[in-house]
Amino acid sequence: MSKEYTEIVIIGAGLTGLTTGFHLTQKGKNIRIIEQADRVGGQIKTFHEHGFTFESGPNTGAVSYPEVTELFRLLSPDCELETAREESKRRLIWKGNRFHTLPSGLIEGITTPLFSFYDKFHILGEPFRKKGTNANESVADLATRRLGRSFRDYAVDPFVSGVYAGDPDQLVTRYALPKLYNLEQTYGSFIKGSIAKARQPKTDRDRLATKKVFSARNGLENLTKALAKQIGEEKNYSFYLRYPD
Repeated sequence: MSKEYTEIVIIGAGLTGLTTGFHLTQKGKNIRIIEQADRVGGQIKTFHEHGFTFESGPNTGAVSYPEVTELFRLLSPDCELETAREESKRRLIWKGNRFHTLPSGLIEGITTPLFSFYDKFHILGEPFRKKGTNANESVADLATRRLGRSFRDYAVDPFVSGVYAGDPDQLVTRYALPKLYNLEQTYGSFIKGSIAKARQPKTDRDRLATKKVFSARNGLENLTKALAKQIGEEKNYSFYLRYPD
């Protein structure tokens, strides 16, 4: 039975706020979402022109957690998961006056001009560096400290821009990239942690985290719209848009 009073208030109708609201309404909670803009979705905004789909904010995500697949299943048929083609694994990064392929293996990592010679050599010591003590360390600072500046500029920064449409100097690692943060904190190293995680047995649910690049069919904005729609269908849901003065 729906309650007449608000149990939980959520600030912001971006992807995080809407996903939180969606799961809470699934549990029968009476919520209120407060958003200062005149639309839902936050940074996510999709445009369709001349048969093409454009994103002005984040353009992709990665299926790094089983919750991603599960969320799309719950939102079906209003929103469908669309994973990238295999050939899209070849990512191009602009440096100097042309594009270079982002390395996907050891040999490419050694020969690529994207990373400096110093950082290529420097990364050999990554497993032996002390783990960070700043719980609010930025993604940029963490990447520079453990991997080197060129890795930050030509690997981490493009990834963060594409997924978060954000500034790696402003994003806190333990919130934006918790898996990366936990690798260092638990195992003391990205490399040692990745090896240890790869050796752990996986459940059927774990295998839902395919790490594939994804979007929502017809654009990422379709994801936030589907969340808002399904939240709005709950009797115990109250949505409030607070327009700027």
